[in-house]
Amino acid sequence: MTTIYEPLYLDGQTLSEPAFKPLPVDNSQAAWREVRILVDFWRRGGHRAGGFVGIFSPKFGLKTKVPAERFLSFVAGHANADVCLINPFPQLSYYSFNVWMQGEANHPGLMERSQALLDAVEMDWNLSATPRNDARTLSYSNFWVGTEQFWDEYIGGIIEPIARFLEQNPDHDVARSVMDATYHSDPAPFLPFIVERLLSAFLAARADLSVAAYPIEDVEPYLTTPCERELVELMKPLVDSADASGVFSEDLRKMQEHACQFLVLYSKVYYETSAHPHTCRTITPA
Repeated sequence: MTTIYEPLYLDGQTLSEPAFKPLPVDNSQAAWREVRILVDFWRRGGHRAGGFVGIFSPKFGLKTKVPAERFLSFVAGHANADVCLINPFPQLSYYSFNVWMQGEANHPGLMERSQALLDAVEMDWNLSATPRNDARTLSYSNFWVGTEQFWDEYIGGIIEPIARFLEQNPDHDVARSVMDATYHSDPAPFLPFIVERLLSAFLAARADLSVAAYPIEDVEPYLTTPCERELVELMKPLVDSADASGVFSEDLRKMQEHACQFLVLYSKVYYETSAHPHTCRTITPA
């Protein structure tokens, strides 16, 4: 059995996906985004209903371009997995070695703030040692469903202690730093982008977990700018070959790093005058 909840946080809001279940949420800490929702849900024991459980934003269809029923069928075919996921940004794997490379380019200072947060929680985890995030472990937007044990290990063991620290120490320098504003299509602090990437880092570090990643063979529909299209076309054969062999040369990693930094700068300029596909609005840098 798989249960996916969709947060409802506005008066009159209705489900975007009939296959999902409504989850009314308190939006008083909107800056936390999904972090608040996931932690509160875990604390209430909502993940103990049996089978796979997930919480997907109303933008699931817009971002993934996959019908909810098709993803649910995929999950049903992987009943023995610990977690099943779908990544709405498959193209990112071609110009970033892992989620931190992409995150640091898009949100400068993300790595330092993320590591400081884990250190403050006394979590023995060196994020700079995160290995390659390939199609198996790359996950953005928290589109995953997990077993009760997975929820307890990831949300209960990693995310809840972070939330507890922030709740108990709102004036701590680290707490303030992760709540600083960063670049996004809508105003947002660093925190949700840190937590969003912790899942991929967690999965990459846990080879013992059974991960079922929805296969996206054609990345073309996910490319959003002319420059991204050209870059992915150039990088794809090199990266696919490296993933197949399991060996990433230092030259290829450097090439990805430069490509990522260039594309982020290009995209920020591009979306100042062109509407972003997920919001239909331009983005004005803070």
